[in-house]
Amino acid sequence: MLIYLFRDNRTTNLALTFDVTGLNLPAVTPSTNWVFVEAIDTLKSPLPWDLPDFQRLLRWLRVDTFYLFEAGVTDIRNLPAGWARLRPQ
Repeated sequence: MLIYLFRDNRTTNLALTFDVTGLNLPAVTPSTNWVFVEAIDTLKSPLPWDLPDFQRLLRWLRVDTFYLFEAGVTDIRNLPAGWARLRPQ
């Protein structure tokens, strides 16, 4: 399964989606310009998150079709365990 990482070209905002085009990503600001960064193959590479966080992320991607990281997150592979449980509802 592939998850696509995008970055806003004008900010440090990051987003994950199943959509390779990123067209489902919302405009955070009027000048938001989402740029493809990388594809994460969840079947081939080790997961950068613990299993409970990954399962929550998959649920959000299936329901919301995207996940936006909070400002200040610059490396999605270096998140503390439990980060997905801290997401506001």
